[in-house]
Amino acid sequence: MPHHSIKRGFNLMKRITFTLTALLCFNGAAFAAIDWESKGMQMAGEIIANPAGFFYDFQQDLEGTTPLPPGKTWGIQTGLFPTAIPLTYANVSGKVRLHGEGRIAPGVPQVDLIGGYWDMLAAKMATKDSKTIDSAKFGGYYMGGIISASVSPKVRTFWGYKHSVMAAKLAFKPDEDGKLPQFMGTDLNSFDTGFKDDFIIAGIETPKGVNKLWSMQLNYGIKTQTFSSKVSWYGKYFELGLNIFPEGVLVVHPVWNFHLNF
Repeated sequence: MPHHSIKRGFNLMKRITFTLTALLCFNGAAFAAIDWESKGMQMAGEIIANPAGFFYDFQQDLEGTTPLPPGKTWGIQTGLFPTAIPLTYANVSGKVRLHGEGRIAPGVPQVDLIGGYWDMLAAKMATKDSKTIDSAKFGGYYMGGIISASVSPKVRTFWGYKHSVMAAKLAFKPDEDGKLPQFMGTDLNSFDTGFKDDFIIAGIETPKGVNKLWSMQLNYGIKTQTFSSKVSWYGKYFELGLNIFPEGVLVVHPVWNFHLNF
């Protein structure tokens, strides 16, 4: 019996080793097959072609577009990652409850106002320290409203609207030799662009304990006709989530936000 057990264990180890080796070889080949230089150039080209859209995706990372928890009247939020760190988005968002669910009459939903503002500190610092950047301004804001209603003690749905605005302005100046910065052989003089859209929001929340819940939402940009989605875990002070932008330069954004509700 011990001999058979050892033999079975040895055969199992061989199968596991073979499987892991095959997987590592496959993953290594797939990883090596990616032309990272071309991919980087493609992403850089997409950013240059639409800088406002690229930076606005990060604005959505800091936006608070979920309803206030039941019983709370107002709240504040600030985006930590990837907005404050590493992108230096100094930001603040707020929520105010206008009506608590069922307060006027049974079945009347909760109504919240939402809004926020951000400004990129790195843009201001770059203007002071750079010899080629003449001026820079990156910032934005959003405002809207959220309606939420309980379907059951464990499920709450919400719908909403938000108006989002983002501005990106960057002007370059010649260096000591009179040359402007270049990208792919083209002189970079300046760009002044922005992003503005109205969004329809729909989502669902599932409480998992006191001050803990899962949230899933879908956003639709009316002007750009694009969808994005978000899945988040909310605790008492922090939100951890993933924003998904199917048409963005970076499709998936990990999100870490801090909030206080009162």
